[in-house]
Amino acid sequence: MTALFRFLDVRGEGSDRAHSFTLHSGETRLLQLSSKAEKDAMIDLAIGETVCGEGTIEIVQGDRRRNNTADIGPQGERRLNNEPLPMIWQPLSASRAGRVGWVAANGGLISNLKVWENVTLPLWYHVRREVTETEQSVTHWLGVLGMEQDAFAGFMAAPPSSTELWQRKLAGLLRALVQMPRVLVVDAVVFEDVNTRLARSWMTALEAYGAQGRTVLVMADKATTLPWGKIE
Repeated sequence: MTALFRFLDVRGEGSDRAHSFTLHSGETRLLQLSSKAEKDAMIDLAIGETVCGEGTIEIVQGDRRRNNTADIGPQGERRLNNEPLPMIWQPLSASRAGRVGWVAANGGLISNLKVWENVTLPLWYHVRREVTETEQSVTHWLGVLGMEQDAFAGFMAAPPSSTELWQRKLAGLLRALVQMPRVLVVDAVVFEDVNTRLARSWMTALEAYGAQGRTVLVMADKATTLPWGKIE
């Protein structure tokens, strides 16, 4: 596994201790915090909404592809140098926008936009994804998140005000997944008041997402039965 994201002695507002940990590709981890205020403060720090007053949050620079340059051997032959690139960390505040995404407790949708617009407009604005590729990604993740295929069209065309809370939460998860950030931060409240089948599908989706060379950080402010290893 490759290290992607790390906290170094980070203390958020309301925190009674500093947090230090490293997240790796393929991981989904749970950070248990002592209060909602501390959780909200740590989410803001993790997604770059606020800057650390104490400690540092860093993300790996670049995409960690192998170095495929060619060296010239003693006989003039070309020798492929496929060694991994060196690990270079940079402060989160200096990294490119979109490398860290998040899922709000209630989905975080904009009320005057339809679900489709809430999901796709940030994607097209930031990375200019092709329409066909976007549609394929949305369809894939809707299925993984547990929505029945015959409900796709109506759900995506609906304004948030006409949807149930679990649907708004699902839309928030979908929006984050299709944007494909390197690090995905999730408020654990997303899983509250959701039926067991859906909750399992959402957990599976986050684990599958992490397995694609990314990492998922779930933050909670109360005891939870979520299955992921806690960050100590």
